[in-house]
Amino acid sequence: MKIIIAGGGRVGSVLAARLVAEQHTVTVIERDAGICARLFDEVGVVAVCGDATSPQVLEAAGVSSADVAAGVLARDPENLAFAMLVRSMSPARIMVRMLDTSYREAYRLAGVKELVAEAEVVVAKMTTAIDFPQVAGSLPLGDGDTVLFELELPLRARVAGQTVAQVRGMEGFPRECVFIGMVDPQGRATLPDGSTVLRAGHTIILVARRAHLAEAVTFLTAEPVGTTGAAALAATLRKVDFLAPLNPEELETVARGAEHLQRPAGTELFRQGDAGESFYVVLSGEVQLKDTGGQAVALVKPGGFFGELALLTGEPRTATAVTATACELAAVGREDFRSVVMANPGVALEMSRILGERLSRAQGGKAPNKRWGLFGR
Repeated sequence: MKIIIAGGGRVGSVLAARLVAEQHTVTVIERDAGICARLFDEVGVVAVCGDATSPQVLEAAGVSSADVAAGVLARDPENLAFAMLVRSMSPARIMVRMLDTSYREAYRLAGVKELVAEAEVVVAKMTTAIDFPQVAGSLPLGDGDTVLFELELPLRARVAGQTVAQVRGMEGFPRECVFIGMVDPQGRATLPDGSTVLRAGHTIILVARRAHLAEAVTFLTAEPVGTTGAAALAATLRKVDFLAPLNPEELETVARGAEHLQRPAGTELFRQGDAGESFYVVLSGEVQLKDTGGQAVALVKPGGFFGELALLTGEPRTATAVTATACELAAVGREDFRSVVMANPGVALEMSRILGERLSRAQGGKAPNKRWGLFGR
């Protein structure tokens, strides 16, 4: 498109650079000859040195054939005059930066339908950022009563793994909050529908009434109801087969010594051949285990574990572990684990028996443990 920008100051320069990068044909009208020269040299736009409220200057800039005319001059009276002149000379769409909201009606009478109230936008963004630090970015829509906002889904969010339709049907989720986009950690954007799954670590883009913004943010960032910390991890560890001989106190001791990790997608946790210094429990997200050729041999999901045999036997890792999505993990180290296990010889023997049976089943041609522990050696 052919675009005329009135004003080459800070906003005009940035706007021109962005539009040129998007392959538009841009002409800037600016009184200051030095700014005109800089815009031409640094941005590569045609710069007409003159007054954007002069019909002759507008004609020289080619306003009659412009698709869009944008007024970003320093004062509203100048932007208003520019808009009125463009309306009389061109069929171009007119948009204006409004500094003083008392000019709103005057702009409307001049036929300007696309107004950007700079102060309102800045104030709305700042108040949203102050009230909701979890919100990555926001933009007021219309009269400011509606807000478009970005929110990174926490790794422990209870809605992670749910579809858009499921979340919208949950009690407590504001009905007027709408999902309009999703961006993965690599920056790839998708337009969600009802079957789209919300994933931890991804950024979701929504539109909500400002009055319901707190409700929406609180709902989407809430963690699952129940135990937390070491007690929650101990409950997860209870499901690991070879830890069954440990009593609740011993399990919680192991859980307290675990390191909680948050890793983005694509993080290599360990490589084949590494020493086994810890085993991992997946709390959220998914981890892919790969063989020597880089082929996936298993996908470990929440509640699953891997890496335990290398920890217990001291043998090198026989697979490479890479996070397939953003993950939260608990890493149980060798010393913390053995200090509990070796303090009770009976427990150690029972754990050895369980692991031995698992190995025997695998070597007999049966399927490995459903949590893929054998692949994490």
